[in-house]
Amino acid sequence: MFKKTIVLILICLLSFSFVSCKNEEIPRTSALKESAFISSEVEKETTLTYDVYEDYVIITGSLSPFETLVIPETLSGKEVRAIDKDAFRDMTTLRAVTISDTVKEIRENAFSGCTALDNVVLPEYLYSIGTSAFFANTSLLSIRIPLGTKIIGAYSFADCSSLKNVFIPNGAESIGGGAFLNTLWLENKEEKFVTAGQNVLIHYSGSDEEVKIPDGITEISAFCENFFTKSIIIPESVERIGTYAFLNSSITSVTLGENIREIGDSAFDGCLNLEEIRFNDRIETIGDFAFTGCQAIKKITLPKSVKEVGDSTFARCDGLTELTFTSAKTKIGKDICESCSSLKKIACPKRSDVVEYAKESGLILDII
Repeated sequence: MFKKTIVLILICLLSFSFVSCKNEEIPRTSALKESAFISSEVEKETTLTYDVYEDYVIITGSLSPFETLVIPETLSGKEVRAIDKDAFRDMTTLRAVTISDTVKEIRENAFSGCTALDNVVLPEYLYSIGTSAFFANTSLLSIRIPLGTKIIGAYSFADCSSLKNVFIPNGAESIGGGAFLNTLWLENKEEKFVTAGQNVLIHYSGSDEEVKIPDGITEISAFCENFFTKSIIIPESVERIGTYAFLNSSITSVTLGENIREIGDSAFDGCLNLEEIRFNDRIETIGDFAFTGCQAIKKITLPKSVKEVGDSTFARCDGLTELTFTSAKTKIGKDICESCSSLKKIACPKRSDVVEYAKESGLILDII
């Protein structure tokens, strides 16, 4: 009896290990645990502004411009773990930045528009680079992204027109659409399909109307602002549609590969010609603004596998007349159908969160 119990415990532990590994296939959006806010402070000597939390500090900006910026390891006795969104945005005096190895996150637009910035030293243990974090740093010539970095945000280095040397680690799991758009590094690539990190398709330079994605690709983030491609064939290897992947593109139809489980934020935002999206039965997460402004879509049915639909996912889809949720367990964000002028009916199970949303929005509700 004792031996049987030991065997069962070992089986359970092994099962738990397999589940944990599987959950890590999709990178977390933040490396920081939740922590209680304490206060906002100013470092007197440097004029750096920062927020103090129970477990760490986040840099929020400065009271005066810098030419050379060094992000310290600690402030107020706590480690600096992140540089907040817009922290040094449009600081045109900034020429050099060195960030301490305690920093895990550089958030949205943190150094966007720093046109004189030509020397950036990123921290060795950096986890994520946010959307447009270094957007339009036109003096930047080279960038080395640390080996441990997992997430490189959409448009993070876009319009860095002088950027010609880029190192992207093989371990990067998610690279957003347009991350290196309009850079010399990308323009000098000769291949039609440009991949980086863990087989992420980051750019397609062809002009074909129908594109077959190569087998082995795990994430697609390659078609933002692509005005040639109308339809794509996605192989089974693809697991994610990246953030901004098809932003403002001319895509008309998409059939999701059977192993895709996530559609990133703004993945199809502004796709005015998208008429049909065929979901698979494994899709679990649809991000914020994923289909905002897709005016040609008329009907959408979400499969039972969908666990979460983000904020404003179907906002401004003027042609949308029917939206169906087949699972009562699907969680919905705010304003999922805001300004959908033609939407007449939402269908969902009776215990769905969608019921209350439909009533509040004055929509016809069909209980299925």
